[in-house]
Order: sequence, then structure tokens, then C-alpha cells
Amino acid sequence: MGRLKPVIAAILLLLPGLGLAVPYYGGKISYAAVAKEPPYLHGYQLMLDYDPQRFQWRQFNVYFDGGFSHFWINNTPYYTTVNIYSIAPVVRYTFKKRGPVYPFLEFSIGLSYLNHTHLDDRNLGIHFAFQDRMGIGAFMGTAQQISLGIHAVHYSNAHLSSHNSGITVPLVVDIGYRFS
Repeated sequence: MGRLKPVIAAILLLLPGLGLAVPYYGGKISYAAVAKEPPYLHGYQLMLDYDPQRFQWRQFNVYFDGGFSHFWINNTPYYTTVNIYSIAPVVRYTFKKRGPVYPFLEFSIGLSYLNHTHLDDRNLGIHFAFQDRMGIGAFMGTAQQISLGIHAVHYSNAHLSSHNSGITVPLVVDIGYRFS
């Protein structure tokens, strides 16, 4: 039995990778409700999620998202918009079920590409930036397909350039749907 334990453990670790776990695909649409840097920022995000159901440990899960963000400032005549393309692994901690609601916390640090290096009077430095995102939310319903959440998001090049003004949105509201 002593030799069998490592074999059983290896099989249990590999089972999700053998196609037995059904991956989730989904999407979210988000609205920038409150902006901090720059203060007159407005925008939205469209995110596509892929959860292979392979990276789970107890109530922790890692999934991947890719997205498009469009931000604009309507009180200035120059450098008024920026489009951001991003990809990131996301770590999610899901709490125990509360009725038909599964609350969760999540955070991620990913890579992003900005189509402009200036926004309003802010010099963002270079086209490359990191996307930091953290928030809370909940899956709704018996199938857990609909999610509602709030997040904070920040874009910065981490001083890889001499200019690093960044973009900070402390309140992003989102709604999502995932397919199984």
C-alpha cells in the first residue's frame, strides 16, 4: 500500500488534464464607474474567460482571461482615447455557497498593450503595460452561469520607461456569463 499512494496521488493530479474535467468558457462586460487617474476617465471592458478546470486546489482556482478595454476622456481636445488589449491568469477564491449565491474574491496580474502612449496630459511611457486587477463578486443561480462583481484595475509599465503615469480605475462594475 505504501507504493500505491504516490501512484494514486499522481493519477488524481493528472485526471483533470486527461480531459475528464469540462472547461468553462465565458465573457464579461464591465463599466468604469469611478476613475482616479485620470479623474475624468470613462470606459468599458470586454473580457473572454477560459477556465480549464485543471488548476484547482480546495476553494482556489486559476483561470485565464483576455480582453479589450476602451477608455476615453471627454473634457480635453487631444489624446482622448486609449484601447488596451490584455491577457492574464486570474486566481479566484470561491467561498461556500450561500443559498443560490457563490461569492468569490479574485486577483490577477497580466500583460497588456496600449494603442497610445498618451492619454489626456498623461504620458503613459510605452505601449507595453501590466494590468493589475482585484475584486469581489458572486456566481448566481443553481448552474452558476451568471456572475456579478466589482473590481479595481490599474495599468502601469512598472517603470520600464522613464514615464509611467498609469491608469487607475478603483471601481469597475461587471456582469458575466459562462458556458459549460
